[in-house]
Amino acid sequence: FYSIYYKDFNSGNFFAIEEKQVQTAASVNKLPIIAALYLLDKEGKLKLDDKITIQKEDVQDYGTGSIRYKKMPATYSLRNLAKLALKQSDNTAAHVISLKIGEENVQSLISSWGMKQTIMADNKTTVYDMALLFEKIYKGGVANPPNTKELLEFMTDTKFEDRLTKGLPANIKIYHKTGDGEGFIHDLGIIEKDDQVYFLGVMTSDIGDQEKQTKDVIAEISKKIYQTLNE
Repeated sequence: FYSIYYKDFNSGNFFAIEEKQVQTAASVNKLPIIAALYLLDKEGKLKLDDKITIQKEDVQDYGTGSIRYKKMPATYSLRNLAKLALKQSDNTAAHVISLKIGEENVQSLISSWGMKQTIMADNKTTVYDMALLFEKIYKGGVANPPNTKELLEFMTDTKFEDRLTKGLPANIKIYHKTGDGEGFIHDLGIIEKDDQVYFLGVMTSDIGDQEKQTKDVIAEISKKIYQTLNE
């Protein structure tokens, strides 16, 4: 099952397939946590350079990321944790930031941003809600200009460049977040080429053991859209 949402940021044109179908978010839900962090910095409620010491019991010993292999306790800045949460999809980094902010605070923030179907506690979202979030970040609604640029950069050259980016030319800028789990594969992001800027998100479910094929389909969708826009 595929949920797809495309939106051109310049013209406002969009197309969608089952864009409000609620999906298991997996690591896609790291982005609302980081967005909330950057907003709190902008509002002066905390500083991105504040340090946090991770204890052994905070470590999420599964999935992706490098923190779980480090000797604890270990100290990181919130900014560095944000980077690890997005570039490596580090589970411990996102978990510690979420504890610091409070999951309920993240939830009330994103609800106020119109993300009506994103439930952090249940790890659920929709491709439509994530499109709202990406656009808000991109247009400077979450962080000040230098931090907006930084936040977007944390979503480039990630450990997971095998979907939306795969079939695109090397000179294209793409800010994106993937999610993987039992039976689903996602990739959502903003694709930027010169004056052309658009959001494309693909979320899937019930894919069985077709992980590689699903990644290839997402890559193909991205490539087709790019070619159609640039022919």
